[in-house]
Amino acid sequence: MNPIFVYALCHVVVCLVSCTQIHQEGYCTFYDECGKNPTVSGSLIPAIIPCIYNGPAKPLAGLHLQKLQEVCPMLYKGGATQACCSLEQLNTLQKSLLLSKPILSRCPSCVENFVNIYCQNTCNPNQSLHINITRTYNVTINGVIKEAVTEYQAYLSREFADRSFDSCKNVRIPATGGFAISTMCGKYGSTLCNTQRWLDFQGNSGNGLAPLDIDFRLIDNNTQVGQGIVPLSTRVWSCNESTSPEQEACSCLDCVASCPIIPPPVPDSGPFKIGQLDGVLVVCLVVFCGLSVSFVGFLLVSNLYRGLKSQNKDKNDNEVKKEVHLHEVTCTDKASLATQDFLGSLFQKWGTMVASHPIKVILISLIAVLVLSFGLVFIKLTTDPVELWSSPNSRAMKEKAFHDANFDHFFRTNQIILTAPNHKGYAYNSLLFGRQNFSGVLSKDLILELLEFQTRLQAIQFWSDEVGRTISLKDVCYAPLNPTNPSLTDCAVNSLVQYFQNSRENLEAKINMTVNGQTGEVDWRDHFLYCINSPLSFKDITDLGLSCMADYGAPVFPFLAVGGYKNEDYAEAEALILTFSLNNFQRDTLGFELALRWEQKFLDLVQEYQRNPSTNFTFTYMAERSLEDEINRTTMEDIPIFMISYAVIFIYIALALGEYSSFKSVLVNSKIVVGLGGILVVGCAVLSSMGFKV
Repeated sequence: MNPIFVYALCHVVVCLVSCTQIHQEGYCTFYDECGKNPTVSGSLIPAIIPCIYNGPAKPLAGLHLQKLQEVCPMLYKGGATQACCSLEQLNTLQKSLLLSKPILSRCPSCVENFVNIYCQNTCNPNQSLHINITRTYNVTINGVIKEAVTEYQAYLSREFADRSFDSCKNVRIPATGGFAISTMCGKYGSTLCNTQRWLDFQGNSGNGLAPLDIDFRLIDNNTQVGQGIVPLSTRVWSCNESTSPEQEACSCLDCVASCPIIPPPVPDSGPFKIGQLDGVLVVCLVVFCGLSVSFVGFLLVSNLYRGLKSQNKDKNDNEVKKEVHLHEVTCTDKASLATQDFLGSLFQKWGTMVASHPIKVILISLIAVLVLSFGLVFIKLTTDPVELWSSPNSRAMKEKAFHDANFDHFFRTNQIILTAPNHKGYAYNSLLFGRQNFSGVLSKDLILELLEFQTRLQAIQFWSDEVGRTISLKDVCYAPLNPTNPSLTDCAVNSLVQYFQNSRENLEAKINMTVNGQTGEVDWRDHFLYCINSPLSFKDITDLGLSCMADYGAPVFPFLAVGGYKNEDYAEAEALILTFSLNNFQRDTLGFELALRWEQKFLDLVQEYQRNPSTNFTFTYMAERSLEDEINRTTMEDIPIFMISYAVIFIYIALALGEYSSFKSVLVNSKIVVGLGGILVVGCAVLSSMGFKV
């Protein structure tokens, strides 16, 4: 055991009843700062704890008063303001709140209520009424021994606490679409979170944020606590309320109460009926029967008419012919006949001319094609899917251009989805989470294999003559927290093993711990279950004390690490997801070429790993360049097909025209087809030169 920790424990004083001597209006329980909490390790911010103080609240003035108005405006009373916190405490409180407020910032009333809880605990001039210190630590400051507070009880009205929680429970994180509350409720996530669990997680010094332990006690209305303790109950802003004239209420997405009331639908008058039958069906049957009878009648009348007409045909045949020839030929018939005669004569002359001078026609056609095709030297070919399938003047392209100009290009995605269909699932009895079902792909041996595979991919290197050195992932990767000079661990690589910071040692870690009087072993599965519920945690609730954050410093949300699950049962996921994000360099730059080469090495290694018979995974994979590669591949494959198709069509036409009494007639028809094909090519070239796609 750490000797410093043992030394610290020797100085901790546990109060069997209470370390707070006074519970009276206008009095404090602690004031000012007494250094760092020796019982807390691995905190994201310095765990500064207050000194015990059983005295009256102190008046504020000057900078001290201004800071209170800035951090805790709900306690500001003008020149008569009193508080139980020093200026240093306000500065520390402000730094602590800055880590949590951005997560809730979409809903101003939620932020106000969240801040209100900790301002009331730290600075309320009547602090002693709802705060009861239960553990202290002896510390020497400037030769004076003082008691530092390491744990206290905070008594809150249940109604006050519930309304504060309700104002925050539906706030979303835009980047993930999930609930912000899931990151502030530990192992319970957003689904099982409630007011008590929300406060308990925040008051747990093991979460990496809380500087000391806070035991939140929620007291029902009209319940007496005793010892002069009065549960805190102050104003709470509902999520559909604005906290000030300058602020707006929470949006509908973050607050159900802010959503407009949709009028109920007009009740249906009931189905259309004719007697006891469906009215629509009856109408359809009547229409069908009417049309059927009309059709049969039409056939009978037509047959009768044709019979009568045929009886008089022979008798009046000559007379009818004369009448048709002389009287029944219309202007339309004359125009049609004239057009047919003209076109027939024209194409007959054209075909005869082409067949009589095939060599000249071919040469003239080739010269015309070459002249008109000269513009092809200015053509610009592209395989960029964005340019191929999006109009340059479309709204999507304009918004993309604005994003690229102001926020840089969106990163390039290279992804692998791994499954293990031959591995069966199993059940795991977790000391912390109870019985949980795990899919076969979430087994230790497969996760270790994933770690090995990811490590090989991260180690990809190749030589670049242009740069004059070896290029690795760090030269092309997307590194959001260190973009200027990233190391390999700064690269954004998302996978399940990032919950263990890509460390085999963390995956192998095991430890015995006691929960509610029950002792058992916890391992990587308990850490995984915790992280999928609280991916933003810097320290889990197990005695392993592992972080859920990736080694590059960002959270890995569970839907980025696993796939093939139902609802939010991530432990039953059927696939592991491995994602490498690269910088999306400008085209025609060296960085873009290096990214393409790294992606090609990535694809080569994945394909090699896939062909390995000892591999336990089945793969589905892609690189950012894959779509362009596929476009190029299919284009090159289609060119021979088009050439053969056109050749077959020309041969077919050549053989299909006319009658063939000799081989010479086949040659003549072939010449005609060649001539017509030349004219077609010339026409296509003309259209191409005019900007048409043919």
